[in-house]
Amino acid sequence: MKYLKYFIFFLLAAVIGISIYGTLLESNYDFHRSRIINSPAEVIFDNVNDFKNWENWSPWLEKDPTMVTSFKDTTSGVGSTYNWKGKDGSGFMKTISIIPNKEIIQQIDFSKGHIAEVYWNFAKTDLGTEVTWGMRGKNSFVEKFYWLFKGGIEKNMITTYDRGLELLEQYVLKEMEKHSFELKGMVDYGGGYYLYQTTSCKIEDIEKKMSKMFPVVIKFMADNNIEPSGKPFTLNHKWDEENNTAMFSACVPVKERVITTGDVLTGFLKPQKTFKTIFTGDYKFSFDAWEAAYNGLTAQDFTEIEGGEPFEIYTIGPNETANPAKWITEIYIPIK
Repeated sequence: MKYLKYFIFFLLAAVIGISIYGTLLESNYDFHRSRIINSPAEVIFDNVNDFKNWENWSPWLEKDPTMVTSFKDTTSGVGSTYNWKGKDGSGFMKTISIIPNKEIIQQIDFSKGHIAEVYWNFAKTDLGTEVTWGMRGKNSFVEKFYWLFKGGIEKNMITTYDRGLELLEQYVLKEMEKHSFELKGMVDYGGGYYLYQTTSCKIEDIEKKMSKMFPVVIKFMADNNIEPSGKPFTLNHKWDEENNTAMFSACVPVKERVITTGDVLTGFLKPQKTFKTIFTGDYKFSFDAWEAAYNGLTAQDFTEIEGGEPFEIYTIGPNETANPAKWITEIYIPIK
């Protein structure tokens, strides 16, 4: 009986001591982790903004593959929600505020008593985008004891956030590498007038030259109130791999012949039969796309016109989306 009294006294003292210690613990918390990802901010923002994408890089799903997630009709933007249930419990998230490509604010409930705030920041840097993922809130009295025996909410979450950012980087970079080539076969291209600049350069300098030539043509059109009648394209005049040189024109189609002077000229692309290939993906895969186009042309028993001038039209490019995996280029090779 005597020992029982001592045990009860000791237990009571321990409870009182822990309670006092718990009340002294800081209730407020605010922690974050950051990682620089070599990707445009728009691409990363889109992946974080849509809760359905979280299944591709979630650190919690990696820890618990049996976790069940569910969504409502809206999965991105303000008002979108994300629910989960796994071995360690259940919870939900809701997006409450966004600044496109810069910030996302969300609410998260781990079913422990209160709702915390999750925040994302996306800042452009010379090396890509600095992604910051953080959480802030205030623990209830009960939650302080819960996290006390787990080493603290910050200690538990920091490693998870670090892993999440690592998985997010891996997924984003892998997605940006996606590309495809669709062989459409023979099509009749209608042709038409265009404004252009022409240059010769080393093959590896083509993209750099294009980035300087197209703005000149577009500025000329803006200064003279000339509307484009289609998407910009490049017309290949000569291609010499042996000497690593190319001659091409940066062109913008127009409805009618325009009398020009100076650096910008008017050309006419005649109606012709062509072999069409649709290339989806980053321009760094252009050589592979052209190779696929020529291989497809040969496989379908078409013959390229000797001295013909192949061209490519930039249907969707960097001006429409920052994600290179969504760029669309149409390749046309003149055939007999």
